[in-house]
Amino acid sequence: MDKYKNIIVMKVGPHNDMSLSEIITTKKDEETLHGVHFWGYSGVFCHPRKVQEFCKNSINKGIVPKLILIETKSTYNSDIGFINNYSEDGVNYEKFNGPVQLQGAQFSFVTKRLKKLNNFSISNYNVVGGKNDGKSLDTHLRFRVNKSFATIKHENLNDEGVEVLVAELVEPYAIWLKE
Repeated sequence: MDKYKNIIVMKVGPHNDMSLSEIITTKKDEETLHGVHFWGYSGVFCHPRKVQEFCKNSINKGIVPKLILIETKSTYNSDIGFINNYSEDGVNYEKFNGPVQLQGAQFSFVTKRLKKLNNFSISNYNVVGGKNDGKSLDTHLRFRVNKSFATIKHENLNDEGVEVLVAELVEPYAIWLKE
């Protein structure tokens, strides 16, 4: 389990009339086309600069950071249209070099190697950063909180958990988006 030592967790589900299984299919297509795939998000948690810092610090410690996607049944609809432009620094934007399934998002994680993982338990992790730094992830990731940085608590892990999706975060780790 040490390969999942430093993680970013995000809840995912149906989005703008697409089921989660349809979204997963588009992510696999994106990776075939671009070599990576993109998980869009909005909000104040996991700003791209903080994601980039968290991931670079992990890599410097020899840890490959992972994105853990936990399914939620909540649907999300946005009036932000399809995204065509991205930035690695929040200043200089360029067009994607092919189609991506990103809509209704301000930012995106950059990942590859999406796969299912059985028996993942968020109770094995503590929050990294913010006002809940050091608190158990399972008490933090509730209600409207849908993303968080986290690190493993200890080596004696609870093996009882849920099925999740896991992907490797890759440079630039997170990007800014605009239509």
